[in-house]
Amino acid sequence: MQGVVGAALRQRVLVVILSLALMAGGLFAYKKLNIEAYPDPVPPLVDIVTQNFGQSSEEIERYITIPIEVQMAGLPYVTSVRSISLTGLSDVKVQFTYDISDREASQLVTNRLNQLGPLPNGAQPFLSPTSPIGEIFRYRVTGPPGFSVTDLKTIQDWILERRFKAIPGVIDVTTWGGKSKTYDITVDLDRLLAYGLTLKQVLDALNGANVNVGANTVNIGPQSAVIRSIGQIRSMDDIRHTMLMVRDGAPVLVSDVATITVGFEPRLGIAGHDADDDIVEGIVLMRRGAETLPTLRAVKEQVEKINRSDL
Repeated sequence: MQGVVGAALRQRVLVVILSLALMAGGLFAYKKLNIEAYPDPVPPLVDIVTQNFGQSSEEIERYITIPIEVQMAGLPYVTSVRSISLTGLSDVKVQFTYDISDREASQLVTNRLNQLGPLPNGAQPFLSPTSPIGEIFRYRVTGPPGFSVTDLKTIQDWILERRFKAIPGVIDVTTWGGKSKTYDITVDLDRLLAYGLTLKQVLDALNGANVNVGANTVNIGPQSAVIRSIGQIRSMDDIRHTMLMVRDGAPVLVSDVATITVGFEPRLGIAGHDADDDIVEGIVLMRRGAETLPTLRAVKEQVEKINRSDL
């Protein structure tokens, strides 16, 4: 010990330089340190969610949950596979060890899901992006007077959600409240039978009409013109004027056998704030393992840009 102290006293300049270098390195590391209010020490957990509306919990368990559990059997680094089956919903949780990263665990599960056979009613399993500490920012969507919750929900789904998802570190945006607009086609059975049509013919006609078709090109001198057939439905009138068949030389349209109105998807939840019991709210979810402060700073900057813009 005396030798160390003596050497330090003899090399005062070197000791001071090393001390300053250590302090500078420590300060730099502190600024780069990821700060978490509630650190997540849990090993990688992959949550597989599958929705199949209208199916009972027993059918969900038999035809969706169990096949997914069987497909997950034998995965490396897996410690447990847990599941819950509800009406219209299957949730399978695959727990891994600390020997694998979150990204590698998700990739292993995705590879197994790609080998899974078709599920009833075309149900598609997906990986839930949620995590115990993933909610980093909540916001409320507001608009000028006259904007309904349906208009605000449309802005949230088609504009705000995509802007927040483009931020590095953000994995998803959850929406609460609002109404999603739909176009409801109510078919009159008596008129349908009078024209000799079936419901399948109406559905096939609507699906076939709601497409844009390319037709190659036409050469005009040294130039080529691209030919397109624009048929995608853009309004309620487009739905009404969709042709189903030709009878006695006259076209039979959807409006001849059905009534088209504006409706809303069934609401699975509602959000409120203070005295307003019906609002549109968004929750920004951070990717597990991302740095909280830079991600949150980028989210707030995006909020300021959105508020300054006219969307």
